[in-house]
Amino acid sequence: MIRSLRGLSAFAACLLGIACASSSVAPARSGGGGTIVAVFAHPDDETIVAPALAHAARSGATVYLVIATDGRRGVAKHAGIPGGDSLATVRAAEARCSAAALGVRPPVLLGFEDAGLAVLSPWPGEPLDRMANRIDSTLRALRPDVVLTWGPEGGYGHQDHRLVGDVVTQIFQSGAVGSARLLYVGFTAERIAGAPRWYGSRVYPTAPALLTTRIAFDERDHAAARRSIACHRSQATEEGMNESFTALTHLWNGVVAFQEWRGGRTASKFF
Repeated sequence: MIRSLRGLSAFAACLLGIACASSSVAPARSGGGGTIVAVFAHPDDETIVAPALAHAARSGATVYLVIATDGRRGVAKHAGIPGGDSLATVRAAEARCSAAALGVRPPVLLGFEDAGLAVLSPWPGEPLDRMANRIDSTLRALRPDVVLTWGPEGGYGHQDHRLVGDVVTQIFQSGAVGSARLLYVGFTAERIAGAPRWYGSRVYPTAPALLTTRIAFDERDHAAARRSIACHRSQATEEGMNESFTALTHLWNGVVAFQEWRGGRTASKFF
């Protein structure tokens, strides 16, 4: 895959470190370039960064969505779909619907068992080792400039969120991803304090000083994000989707903010 960095949009330029100062906001403009890969745990996790993905794709970046688990245990009473293969099939279709709504490439579905990442046999972390190999090979094939994922808090603390973010960070820590940047989505305590609960949960805060990349989006991207949420009908009623979108709209406040792994800085000494 040959990636051209010419004619980068403000979004891609910001993410690629070409034209984005610390804590700056990148306006929506036309243009294109760069490859962005969003790695999340479940079908529907992408909704937390949905307007940023829509904006990137609309601005000309190549955007991939990688989903680690199949969502087979995400049973919701209103949907009437039993857990297992039936639900996994539905959620895979919902993920494809969401990717299309956002204008990104069809999702890469790794198919690990939902809520089955933390085990003690045959050895501790065995599914995570397999996942690390799959994500590593996927990133090598896609050759991203930027990777987006869950931070250590996993949004609202979900164990699968945390573990997938940890695995992605482990891959970066090994040096396998080259010069790509790793960004964790985050929200300040101030935004969280005034927000409704997101699917009934309160997200954990990130210090404002750490959220050094803020990507602005416009109403077109906001509308695409709502369409992507609407795809995940097995997970929420229309009322629940509206509540979730209201919460996310408040949390975003017109931008999607990210913390960069290792802060994007090089330190020569500890003190």
